[in-house]
Amino acid sequence: MKKVILSMVFFGVMSAGLVHADDLMKALKGDGQYGTAGCGLGSMVFGNQPGIVQVFAATTNVTGIQVFGITTGTSNCGPGIMAASNTRLNEFMVANLDSVAKEMAIGRGESLDAMAELMAIPAGERVAVYGVLQANYASIFTSEQIQVNEVLDNIASVVKI
Repeated sequence: MKKVILSMVFFGVMSAGLVHADDLMKALKGDGQYGTAGCGLGSMVFGNQPGIVQVFAATTNVTGIQVFGITTGTSNCGPGIMAASNTRLNEFMVANLDSVAKEMAIGRGESLDAMAELMAIPAGERVAVYGVLQANYASIFTSEQIQVNEVLDNIASVVKI
C-alpha cells in the first residue's frame, strides 16, 4: 500500500511539473502583441504600450535576445524563421538530394548554394561550411538509401547548426 501511495505522490508531483513547464513555454513565447519596437525581450516587459515606453522596449530588445527570439519563435516573435525555413528546406532536399550529394562531394555548386540559403548560412561563411561538409561527406551520406531527414540531421551535427 505504501508503494501505491508513494507512486501516486510521485506521479502527482511530476504532472504538476509538466503544467509548470507548459506555463514556462507560454511565457517564453509571449502573447504575440508588441508595439513599434518589435518583438523581443522589450515587448515581453513593456508590451504594446504606446509612446515613449517603446524607446525603452527597443533598447531592451538590443540585448541580442531579439535575434534569438526571431530565430526560435520565442520572446513574442511568432513561429520563428527556423520553422518556416525547415519546411522549405525539406521540400528542397526531397527534390534535389542527388544534386546536393554530388555538389557536396566536390565542395561547390548551385544546389549547395540554394541549400545554404535555405539554412540561412551567411554568404561569407559558405565556402568554409562547404569545406566542412565535403570533409564529412561520409558521415552525412551514410548509405545509398538515406532519408532526407537523416541527411539534414547529419548536416546539422557536422556544421553545428
